[in-house]
Amino acid sequence: MIPKHIKLLFSIPFVIIICYSIYLCTVYSKVPDIIPIHSYGNNKDSYGSKIFLFLPILLNLIILIFIWLIIRKPDSIKFTFEIKEEDREKIYHITQLALVILAIFVTVLMGPLSFADVVYK
Repeated sequence: MIPKHIKLLFSIPFVIIICYSIYLCTVYSKVPDIIPIHSYGNNKDSYGSKIFLFLPILLNLIILIFIWLIIRKPDSIKFTFEIKEEDREKIYHITQLALVILAIFVTVLMGPLSFADVVYK
C-alpha cells in the first residue's frame, strides 16, 4: 500500500506540469512558428515547429507513468542486497520516497528550463 504522503508528494510534478502547460498556452501565440531545436550544449542544430515545445511535457508524463508503476509495486524492484522481512516496509518506503524525489527533480528539469531561450524572451 502506498502511504498518503507519497501520493501527495507525487502530485507535485503534475502541478508543475499543469502550471508550465498553462503558461506555455498563454504565450504560444507569441512564439515564432519556427523555433531552434538544440541537442547537446547550446548549439542550434536545426529548426522545427513550435509544437515541439510540448514534447518535454509529453516525455515527462511518460517518465512519471513509469516511476508511478515502480512506486506502486516496490516488491518488483530487484535490490542488490538481501532485505530482511522486518526491514521490508522501511526499505520500500525509502525507495518510494526516493522515486518521488526523482520524479520532482525530472519534472523541474524538463519543465520550463527546456525551452527557456524561446518561451521566456
